[in-house]
Amino acid sequence: MEDKKYAIELEVVTPLSVGAGNDNDWMRGIDFVQKDGKVYILDIKKAVEQGVDIDKLTSLFENSDEKGISQLLGNKLESVSKQIFQSPVTTTNAIKSFLRTQFYDKPVVAGSSIKGSVRSALFHHLRENERNNEEVFGNMNDGTDLMRFVRIADIEMPRTILVNTKIFNLQKDGSQWTGGWKHAMSETNSSYRPNGFNTLYECVAPGQKGLGSIAMAGKAFDILAENTDKFISHKAKKEQLMKGNIHDLFQIINQVTKGYLQKEKAFFEKYSAERSEELTDNVNALLDMIPEDNSYCLLKMSVGVGFHSITGDWQYEDYDQTGIWTENRNAGKKKYKSRKTAEYKGHLQLMGFVKLRALNAEELSKREEILNAEHAEIIESIVAPARQREAEKLKQQEEELKRKIAHEEELKKQKACQELLEKIKLLYANNQLEEAISKAKEALAFDPDNADFKTWFEKCKKAKEIEDYRKSEEAATAQKFSQPLAEVIKGKNSAGNLVGTTMKWVKTEGNSFGQTECDAFIAAVQQLPSKEMKKLNSKLSDLAKVVNKEWIETIRNNG
Repeated sequence: MEDKKYAIELEVVTPLSVGAGNDNDWMRGIDFVQKDGKVYILDIKKAVEQGVDIDKLTSLFENSDEKGISQLLGNKLESVSKQIFQSPVTTTNAIKSFLRTQFYDKPVVAGSSIKGSVRSALFHHLRENERNNEEVFGNMNDGTDLMRFVRIADIEMPRTILVNTKIFNLQKDGSQWTGGWKHAMSETNSSYRPNGFNTLYECVAPGQKGLGSIAMAGKAFDILAENTDKFISHKAKKEQLMKGNIHDLFQIINQVTKGYLQKEKAFFEKYSAERSEELTDNVNALLDMIPEDNSYCLLKMSVGVGFHSITGDWQYEDYDQTGIWTENRNAGKKKYKSRKTAEYKGHLQLMGFVKLRALNAEELSKREEILNAEHAEIIESIVAPARQREAEKLKQQEEELKRKIAHEEELKKQKACQELLEKIKLLYANNQLEEAISKAKEALAFDPDNADFKTWFEKCKKAKEIEDYRKSEEAATAQKFSQPLAEVIKGKNSAGNLVGTTMKWVKTEGNSFGQTECDAFIAAVQQLPSKEMKKLNSKLSDLAKVVNKEWIETIRNNG
């Protein structure tokens, strides 16, 4: 069979967020400030270029002082921002950012994100009784995985907006489950309010379009199919898919999406809450959007995709019949009972629905005319497949080189880890605990998941804590015995305690036993109970080891 490559237009239908990862969340008072209904995403480089006092700005960042940052930047706030958004609501939480290209900083829908959603739909289509991906798709290690023959390019999008999201959640009212909105970890009720357990997402808005491609490697699949040594599950269905055109794939996706939406509709009709009818209306609109001729497909993807979609939606014919959790912290709760929703232009919608449509030659030609230079590489990959194949060959060579370099780096890392560990052990053995802790921190920064580093870091910390405690006790004792003897032995009500404390005081550097101390000791002796007075003479022989005998005699005569 032939290789096929299709120019694809992705159109956003409901707010779409392709997350850049938690590490790239925008933090309030660090990455962004809010002012006058707008969110300003700050650019440190621009701030430096415009003469902002970077030391003051850094200090404000350390305290997440949003007000102070706005005051410091003043009328420069807009010019030192890399992005400015209208804010749907105020928030104290982090904002979830959209994935962006490395060089041009453009929002991009990763091909892998689209491919993951397509894979879920194909899982639903291909499976019979299987439950895991490898049984359905094949093994990646032996080259039989179907998805290696489907390539989907990244798709750049024009712009993004901020969208507020809330979680539609089920709550239990007596023995009945009812619809509601989650406002806190343990608060769900039927009333809708935009704040409280809400999150702002950077999203591509409905109506925005981007251009990409889907390639089906038919020749490579033929080579696999002819290799009788390798088992190919669902071979007939896979061959039919690879022989067909893009609309055959669209049909599969539409069937899965339609079934999913029909079950979602029943879910929202049964479990209603304030404004939930907007979600039912949204589902109806999405169902009406699915074309009978499969000229395009409606696909759910990325943030908000949910359990049912992400698993291929084969486990439940009715989303109300998902069962109850019987263990862990969710015990007693209904399974898969929440939905992430977004508010766009005053209407609540489910997130992440997009249209995928294949462009014909005329449409592609028109799109090429309006694409800017940043899209040239994508266009070339569509119209010049030979060059693309050469690029893929080069990429394979580069990946092989990367694997070799990565292996060498791993060996270097292992050697460096061993050297660090030996240094930590040596410092610990020499009781250089502060240096050992510092070296252990350095080691953990180098390899945070290294179990030996973690163990020795805790071991050194514990030893340092013990040493610090001992030193603090010694310091406290020294402080105590730096006082006059009269203060130290005050309240001692046993002969042994009185004599022992006095001996420690005399042995302390800088102390000596004279008339004042003798008087203080006698005064303390006179406060002893009578039974302790009887023990005193035997104890004074111990005191005589550190005090002149004449003072002992004075004590005996006056005690």
